[in-house]
Amino acid sequence: MQKKFLWIIVSLMLILSACSNEEKASKAEAETKPKTEDKEEAKEDKEEKEDSEAESSASASGELNPAIAEETEGNVEVIFTNNDAKYTHDMNGFKVSVDGYEIAKVTDINDSMKVWFDDQTEGYVITAKVTIDNATDKKMWYSNYHRLQLTNDFDFIQSDGSSLIPEEQKINMIKKNQDDFTLYEPKEKVSGMVTFALTNEEFERMKTVKPKYIIEGGIADNDSFENSYLQNSQSFDFVYSDEQSQQVASQQEFYQDRLTSDNWADKKMIFEKSGINETQQIGDVKVTLDGVQYTEIIPTETNKEMFTDFGQNGITALTVKVNIDNQSSEAVSITNLGTILNIDDNRARYFSQGIAEPSQPLEIAAGQQGEKLHVFLFRKDEFDLYKKFTLEFGPFIGKDGNEAFKGKTATFNLPR
Repeated sequence: MQKKFLWIIVSLMLILSACSNEEKASKAEAETKPKTEDKEEAKEDKEEKEDSEAESSASASGELNPAIAEETEGNVEVIFTNNDAKYTHDMNGFKVSVDGYEIAKVTDINDSMKVWFDDQTEGYVITAKVTIDNATDKKMWYSNYHRLQLTNDFDFIQSDGSSLIPEEQKINMIKKNQDDFTLYEPKEKVSGMVTFALTNEEFERMKTVKPKYIIEGGIADNDSFENSYLQNSQSFDFVYSDEQSQQVASQQEFYQDRLTSDNWADKKMIFEKSGINETQQIGDVKVTLDGVQYTEIIPTETNKEMFTDFGQNGITALTVKVNIDNQSSEAVSITNLGTILNIDDNRARYFSQGIAEPSQPLEIAAGQQGEKLHVFLFRKDEFDLYKKFTLEFGPFIGKDGNEAFKGKTATFNLPR
């Protein structure tokens, strides 16, 4: 027993001695290490720290899309981020939303990617974070196209769903059905990205107009896209800088006629009234006057020729919003209405400017609700003379020539 106890004590002494010798050796080695080695290690530590800080900074700046740098092999600078876009388009339960987007300036683009930027070595990439939610109980087909509208409806930048996007963010690659990129299963919800590639010239031109972000329609419950829901989203003001964001926030909300949505003209509000809620009946269709907006319009530079017939003394527009509840058994067309604006008890009668009204929807299906915007344009000097406006809305034309609609109108006295 004593031997065993003695052996334990000796063993502990040897271990302590070894530890002490190792500590001394380490201390001696550290004291004799060349100063240049110390500098190299310090330099490496500093570089690692800087790299870590750079990664942290990129992450903190909200850099959304690493594929831009990877695919272009260029220098990427994020110049604007909007994390709260709230652009939505609900197509009868099939909802597409843009949750946020980021604008990046790219320089030194490699040869293989220059084609996206009109063969230039620099440009801009806008990355939008998109959620597609098929909340219906049916399979739905949708192509998921978005566009940035510039001077008018013929001048826009189309989105891309596969270029300059990480594989795990390509909606076509992560949705349930891989055999048909347009097919969305019932109750399927998926989030990913779309991108827009802009040249320097396009980006600068965008800053000279009031750019709009539009989510396109074209959804159907069949793979032939028959009877597609074609109506686009409203035109959302696209913000591209902090300064411009303040200007957009200060603008009044105008009805989405084509004067506004297609950038044909800028508007200044003269008078508006909403929530009128006066309802009349045409057959089995309820027609409700919702609101009116009287505006001075200033044609944009690109679209001035459209308004030359109105002279040089200014133009005034009246946009009337009418809600329609079709309780009949057939669809009613809202594109070829004979609506008339009666001025001062037949002093003048104006037809609506159908070309300035939204082109979709074409009709309101049986049992469905929708809205119609009517637009009337006046020379400002004439408008100032008028006192009383009466809207003679309709008549509807049913697909089967329904007699219940024939020749019937709803009449509303408009606030002025």
